[in-house]
Amino acid sequence: MSALKLTPLDTWQGWILTGPESSTALQQAELPVPEHVFEVVMHGGNLVAKTGRDEFMAFVLPDVRQPHADWCFRRHDCIFQLSGAAWMAVMAQVCQFDFRQMQPGDWQMLAVAGVNCWLYLTTEPETRLLIGCDPGFTQYLQENLDAVIADVGPTSAYPGGA
Repeated sequence: MSALKLTPLDTWQGWILTGPESSTALQQAELPVPEHVFEVVMHGGNLVAKTGRDEFMAFVLPDVRQPHADWCFRRHDCIFQLSGAAWMAVMAQVCQFDFRQMQPGDWQMLAVAGVNCWLYLTTEPETRLLIGCDPGFTQYLQENLDAVIADVGPTSAYPGGA
C-alpha cells in the first residue's frame, strides 16, 4: 500500500488557447489536439485538455515549442500531484464529487476546499491525481490538503463510498 503524498509540480508552462485558431496553434507547436470537450491527451510529458468547443488548456515542458496565437495566453497555475492508495479518502473530505466515478484519463473542473480547480487522473500504473488552481490559492489549498492527509493517515486504505 503506497503512502499518501502531496507534491507541488512546477515543470510545466501553462497556456489557455481560445478561439478558432486554437487547434492550429497546438498543431504548429507539435502538441496533441484532443477532439472532445473534457478530453485530455498526454504526449511526450505535455498535457493538453479540451475545455470548450474552441478552448484548450495546455501544460507544456519548457524545452518544447510553445503554442502561439492571437488568443493564446500564459497561465501560471499552481499544480499539485496527490498520490497514494487513499487519495480518494482525502478528496472525499474536500470535494463533493464521487471520485469512484473518475477513471484514469478523466478531466474534471470542480471546487476543492472551496477553490475552483481542474483535476486530471493520470493513466500511469500508480494512479496520481493532478490538481491545478489559480496560484493565489497555493498556500491555502496546500495547507488544507496537508491537514486532511494527516487526518486520513499516510497509509490508510480507502474502499470508496460516502
